[in-house]
Amino acid sequence: MIFRAKVLAAAVSAVLLSACGGTEHNVTRTAQPAVAEEAKATESEKEADHDEHDHDEGVTDVAGRLVVSSADSNVLHVYSTSDQALIDSIGLTHIPDYLYGSENHRYAISVQRTDGMVEFLDGGLYQEAHDDHFHAHQDAPAAVSFHLESVKPTHVTVSEGGIAVFSDGDAKNQQSASVAVFNESHISGQNTEVAVLEYSTHMHGAAQARGEHLISTLRDSSSESILPSQIGLFHAHGDHFDSEKVFDVSCPGLHGSAQNEETIVFGCTDGVALITQGGQAFSATKITNPESFTEGQRVGGLKGHHHSDQYIAKAGDQLFLLDTHDAEFEVLEWQVTNGHSISHYGFSASGEHIIVMDSAGKLNVFAAHEHDTEHHWEAEHEVMVSEIALVTGQSFSLALSQAEEAVFVSDSANKLIKKFDLEAGEWSQTFELDIVPSKLVWLGIAKSEAAHDEHEH
Repeated sequence: MIFRAKVLAAAVSAVLLSACGGTEHNVTRTAQPAVAEEAKATESEKEADHDEHDHDEGVTDVAGRLVVSSADSNVLHVYSTSDQALIDSIGLTHIPDYLYGSENHRYAISVQRTDGMVEFLDGGLYQEAHDDHFHAHQDAPAAVSFHLESVKPTHVTVSEGGIAVFSDGDAKNQQSASVAVFNESHISGQNTEVAVLEYSTHMHGAAQARGEHLISTLRDSSSESILPSQIGLFHAHGDHFDSEKVFDVSCPGLHGSAQNEETIVFGCTDGVALITQGGQAFSATKITNPESFTEGQRVGGLKGHHHSDQYIAKAGDQLFLLDTHDAEFEVLEWQVTNGHSISHYGFSASGEHIIVMDSAGKLNVFAAHEHDTEHHWEAEHEVMVSEIALVTGQSFSLALSQAEEAVFVSDSANKLIKKFDLEAGEWSQTFELDIVPSKLVWLGIAKSEAAHDEHEH
């Protein structure tokens, strides 16, 4: 059954949003087994789940599965991390440009930007709440009929508050931008009402879902730039969003966003816009660029962790730690390989490590340390993924495990995927493939926070 979730959002401002063509989302729901949204673990349930799920009968892929794409192919390949074996290969409608994992890591999100489609693949590993504990399930990977159709879906952000897919629209064809917000209950088919924010102009924007709220960008339709310059707060009502406010903090050239438990950040040419949530109230402030920034340097990418007050901020070929409490930038002492650029960066599953990789395949791991009550990051490991240079069109890709402190990296030149143990500081596993790997994403049952805390102490 297909239904159209096209909704015209309430006008934010006649100046900010002018009339243009609409963007249409076709959303299909599936009748496959559902995982209730309530199955997300509460803190007390996580503490009860100290056995880390591996006691469940029939679950052999306790370390998760990897979904891997190959260049110029619309087929996704699913591998078991336990024995490095191919489980299945599943075709998509088009070649994926990006791969993401859903909020509970059950589904792969395949963004086919050029073709205007987002499709999903069920990795087959999930858990269901039963009283004070969980039951883990291991099924075969499967295609999912739920999908989105829009104009140039580009930025996908995933958090406990939901999945937000920002579609840029198209200036040439006067097609407007839009944001679709949903979660795993929609992908599984249990929930059929997807909330969609429809703009009336195009933009290369960003959005962050916060439960029933959405923090999303605004662009003046008369601007020559496709980048937004302001941020709005929206509230979900069934299948659409109503505008609640436009924050009084400007963010020229906005690009990049992230969130943690209390705040949401957006990168601007002159600094970082910081949105703070207190209950149902949201307020905004501005953290200006440090004096150390060179002319033209700006924050264009951000990564967060739900339990960290710090964000990783990418500014050109430098990385900084942004402390939102102190409103300070601290440089991460790391040097990109000459002639290359930053390829991947982010926090590990526990938030105790930062992983950085450049386009040359240099992988660096930083560990968190407390000194004089201050939080610092120290370089612990540096390795090369491969000594063989990649050919044109190839790139290194990275997927973070959520079941352990480990990262998986593709080695396209050798048709390999290699697992790096972040704590031991060594390569611990190698997958030999029959394909040239391109994008990859980890799917599986995340290690509970109680288990992480028990391990760390």
